[in-house]
Amino acid sequence: MEKAIVFGAGLSGLGAEKLLKKKGYEVFLIDDRTGMPSSEGIDILEKEKVEFVVKSPGIPWNCEFLKKASEKNVKVISEIDLAYRYMDKKIKIISFTGTNGKTTTATKMYELLDYVGYRVRLAGNAGFSFAELVAEEAVLDYIVLELSSYQLENDPSLHSEIAGIINLTPDHLSRYESVEEYYITKFNIFQNQSEDDFAIINMDDAKFLELFNKNEIKEKIKGKKIYVSKEKKGGIFVYKGCIRVMKELSEKADIYTEEALAELSEELLSVKELSLKGEHNLENMLFVIGAGKLLNIENEKIREFLRNTRALEHRLENFFVRGNTVFINDSKGTNVESTLKAIDSFEGSIVLICGGDDKKISNKGLVEKIKERVESVYLIGENAPLLIKDMEESGYKNFKNMETLENILKNFKENMDFSKSQTVLFSPATSSFCQFKNFEERGRVFKDLTVEILNDND
Repeated sequence: MEKAIVFGAGLSGLGAEKLLKKKGYEVFLIDDRTGMPSSEGIDILEKEKVEFVVKSPGIPWNCEFLKKASEKNVKVISEIDLAYRYMDKKIKIISFTGTNGKTTTATKMYELLDYVGYRVRLAGNAGFSFAELVAEEAVLDYIVLELSSYQLENDPSLHSEIAGIINLTPDHLSRYESVEEYYITKFNIFQNQSEDDFAIINMDDAKFLELFNKNEIKEKIKGKKIYVSKEKKGGIFVYKGCIRVMKELSEKADIYTEEALAELSEELLSVKELSLKGEHNLENMLFVIGAGKLLNIENEKIREFLRNTRALEHRLENFFVRGNTVFINDSKGTNVESTLKAIDSFEGSIVLICGGDDKKISNKGLVEKIKERVESVYLIGENAPLLIKDMEESGYKNFKNMETLENILKNFKENMDFSKSQTVLFSPATSSFCQFKNFEERGRVFKDLTVEILNDND
């Protein structure tokens, strides 16, 4: 019996274990918290003939166990590549990555395909194991994958018929030696495409375009390039408040004349008709529309879907109102750029709750936005002192370090004027592993505490 090691007993690791066992492997599940310790895994590498190690995405490459696997010339693969190895290749893959918006884009792509009647499933970083999905052997037309940079490391073999990078902003600098290394890893999503495939290109993301036009990356992408933009250019674009699509999608990235617009493009719907609000969601939906048009989905079906689809949990989720005060759960705001976009999604008075882990990333842009748009800030987590230092240096003084969400909400109960028209925005601008298991738990805790503490039963 062939032997394999799965390193990490989270969602992807357990999915990999299930798939490998179904394929007849003897599987050793290594996890220093919940399974066999990595020290025993090293002993297995010494004593057993292990074909490969399946590494969970969150595990860093410099750990002792993976160093030992490298010394033993044992191949290390991702759960994504394991799943792709055994996947029915008649199923087509649509995949998205990026710093922000990839979960919304992938989920809405899946929902659109389901809406028009395709057999489709969602997997990857969106919270569903790709390997477990493959183990189920469901009959499918499409699989939509949300892919993090972690899942695109180590020369992935995954092939996507349609792929896109939503945007690029600094993140995960505790994992990568430089921000450019993080960015370049994202481009691996295109590396196995052929000339019959499609790469959706965001013409508005300056950092993406800088790298796209450098180091021969553009020439290395073999898939047909379909351009999207919130301006008057590309194949899917915005003009005078309306989303328009070229009648024939091509690799042209032109800025159109009025005559060309009238002759070559058609109006899909106005931006105001989108049920998902905000510039960031407009960007996400341009990718969904682009993929939908490549799959020949009718305009009317796309319109119906975009007018009625609902926001995902923990992403600008309007979940509670007391008086004239609206509470928004944006726990998925795990980096500065995401929170900047969240702030810009609201008008009027904003009370911001943020803070968490120190990601070694500059918060200066966040502080500038806070000075410009935010009435008051309440802080949690280990990076609160860093945010305070930056705010004090900028001259912004209306902040409080409350340490925990419970403390903040109890403070609101005692001191907040709920009759005032205002938005309480929980958008941490970082991860919070110092206090929570993941952003989902963080968001649920925030919502539960808000309802429990602030529900007006007087």
